[in-house]
Amino acid sequence: MIATKSIKETILERLETNEFVCIPASEEDYLSLAFEMPFKIEYHNNEIITMGLSTPLHEALVMNMGTILNILFGDNEDIMVYGSNVGIQIPKFEGGYYMPDVLVVKGEPIFKENSTAIITNPYIVVEVLSKATENFDLSEKLHEYKLLPSLQQVIFINQKKVGVMNFLRSENPDVWLNQDFYTENDIMKIDGKAVSVKDIYKKIKF
Repeated sequence: MIATKSIKETILERLETNEFVCIPASEEDYLSLAFEMPFKIEYHNNEIITMGLSTPLHEALVMNMGTILNILFGDNEDIMVYGSNVGIQIPKFEGGYYMPDVLVVKGEPIFKENSTAIITNPYIVVEVLSKATENFDLSEKLHEYKLLPSLQQVIFINQKKVGVMNFLRSENPDVWLNQDFYTENDIMKIDGKAVSVKDIYKKIKF
């Protein structure tokens, strides 16, 4: 694989002309860069993947969801809400790592060996869809997320218009239920609790 420094330089160079960048790399390369870069990078099928810096609209939606989840779970000491600097190890690939925009863990976080920032037992993940990564998020990441036995809910939020895709694990762990919401008047459930789509898009102007 390319030396770590070369990978970093290549990523920054390609982001000048591309919205979505994939760079062949080893797991070691990824882990040495993951928490050094000024934006999140992920690792899938022996490639580092990134879209670079997020838009202000993207970050506003992330903050809205973080606020909603913190209020939703209140003083529940058994549940923690984390931002995108906490990674998730994906079981299908020995070295597969995603960094969701918002991550909820129920119970004690179980960390990857020799790591204090990559967990293996997510409870809920939230991704704000971007034009550059939407296809990857829905065709690749969703499938891999479903392989995590602890994960109970995956939420995708559209930043181009009102739209939330909600995936819930059923009583049969191999069966997931999908609900889509397209208006601010819709009410969805997160961990069985009612959440207004209007609150997710609070102060958001398209």
